[in-house]
Amino acid sequence: MIEIEKAGVPAVVFTTEKFKELTRSAANSLGMPKARIVVVPHPLGGTEEEVVISWVESALDDLLKVLEN
Repeated sequence: MIEIEKAGVPAVVFTTEKFKELTRSAANSLGMPKARIVVVPHPLGGTEEEVVISWVESALDDLLKVLEN
């Protein structure tokens, strides 16, 4: 993500609720405190496909918001 951002291409990290704080901490430690992060429910593994699709659809608004900033 860092190299992509350095190249001027907006990048977004998707993570689940369980790993939200870890993701933010990792971004901070890598010098990216304003990293674009979109959070979806947890867990992805073992969750029915239809449910995951609904989570993705819900996350699209968040994705657009972080890309606008």
